[in-house]
Amino acid sequence: MFFPYADDNPPHRRQAWVNSALIAINVLVFLQTALSPSFMQTIMQYGFIPANFDPLTLFTSLFLHGGWMHLAGNMWFLYLFGDNVERRCGHLLYLVVYLICGVGGDISLYLFFPNSTVPGIGASGAIFGVLGMYLFFFPRNRVKVVFALLFFVRFATIGAVWVIGMWFLIELISSGMQNARGIQTGVAHLAHSGGFVVGAVLAALLTTLGLVENDGNSLWAVLTGRAGPRHVYDEDVSDANYQLERSPHAAPVNVPDERGTIVALLHAGRIDEARRAWRRYAFDNHEGVLPVREQLEVALAMDKHGERGIARDAYERLIKSYPTAQPFAAEANLALAGMLLQELNESGNTHEVPLIQGLLRQAASTHPQQTRRALAEKWLSALA
Repeated sequence: MFFPYADDNPPHRRQAWVNSALIAINVLVFLQTALSPSFMQTIMQYGFIPANFDPLTLFTSLFLHGGWMHLAGNMWFLYLFGDNVERRCGHLLYLVVYLICGVGGDISLYLFFPNSTVPGIGASGAIFGVLGMYLFFFPRNRVKVVFALLFFVRFATIGAVWVIGMWFLIELISSGMQNARGIQTGVAHLAHSGGFVVGAVLAALLTTLGLVENDGNSLWAVLTGRAGPRHVYDEDVSDANYQLERSPHAAPVNVPDERGTIVALLHAGRIDEARRAWRRYAFDNHEGVLPVREQLEVALAMDKHGERGIARDAYERLIKSYPTAQPFAAEANLALAGMLLQELNESGNTHEVPLIQGLLRQAASTHPQQTRRALAEKWLSALA
């Protein structure tokens, strides 16, 4: 068996409040019901029973679980993958699609077993819908998994498209076997498969309609060979009169480690490759940092490409590791503040204003370029 325990979707300033609230509600409902002597009565009343179709139970059943393992497994997957989907969709839309996926899972069960008297409970349909959306939005993300078979335990990092795709394939096969036997077993595989399909379709629809961000790296873009966009970073730090010299025709030299590889790629002008190499390196090395000049360049490349979470992490590593290395530390403070100001303008969420002000004050007091100091002071005044 294999079990995912981390993914490389980078930290993001937008908190996944709805996902956290859903986890908390599921846990609280379980504690309230499982410890009650009328637990089975609650299941029969609020679980979804196809033979006694009640629209209300399409929703109430999503918050009931049959045991600790049922709850723990569902909540772990929701914790691991749900926050990423919420950040892409936004809070309210995420709540809506979560519920739609859960209802879709129950409807799938009803379509195949309309006369069943077995109550369907659990958030699995909704969570598999979240997995379907995650697969569509982030097929290139990497997921850390542990493989375990008796005494054999191995850890690996695998693409999300393989991890989630394999999980869906297992459910699809189980659904087919369940349907072929005409028996609804204790595990509602059809609800899982139905929720997954609903989630993937919703993700594609929302992206097509422009209701969620289209970063050009969706599952559809990957499958059709149009993933991208392949931005070439050609903007050095000329705004601050720096020249990051490199030859666009030079080939990278052989280097002994990942950091050296990233530096060589940057110097060779192969920015897209350097950006991808940094993503892998940063995921596996939480404290790792490049030489200061290259660290700033990779952070700016991530920022330019719109990968704000990774860019923020790269800026913060530079600021932490090279706080007095000027002009690079001051430029990192200013660039990070600019990125956060853009997010502030987009979201209206002011909880990081003190952080932005601190970054700007640091840039205004330490930047060696007068024009950059003036820009920092201008932005600082606008926040006052």
